[in-house]
Amino acid sequence: MSKNHRINVDFKNAEAKVKANIVLISFKEEDNFIVYSPHLEVTGYGKSEEEAMESFNHSLGVFLDYTVNKKTLHEELISLGWELKKGTAKNPKKINAPSWGDLIKNNASLEELLNNQNITTSHKEVAIPV
Repeated sequence: MSKNHRINVDFKNAEAKVKANIVLISFKEEDNFIVYSPHLEVTGYGKSEEEAMESFNHSLGVFLDYTVNKKTLHEELISLGWELKKGTAKNPKKINAPSWGDLIKNNASLEELLNNQNITTSHKEVAIPV
């Protein structure tokens, strides 16, 4: 997390999915472990770190399934600060995730979390259907 660069992701495959690296923030609050992705506003929790990650993965799956089925994924990503550039199968789309600096600037709760919690950050690669 030493750079504030935008995460650029290009894809090219038959399933029209793009792999993107998102930031995960982990911390403990009272008796629960929390895993949160500010890139997608998805959270998981549990009594252990493993439970929290399982819960996060489940929540991420629900988020993607719901928004794809409702055909609102693109709108949701744009509202979260992602940039989507259209293309064709031969000239694929490009997705730019919001930079770390933009996430902090546009999310007061994230800034408060970073200032008030003992956090650990990691990255997770996810497949996003576009």
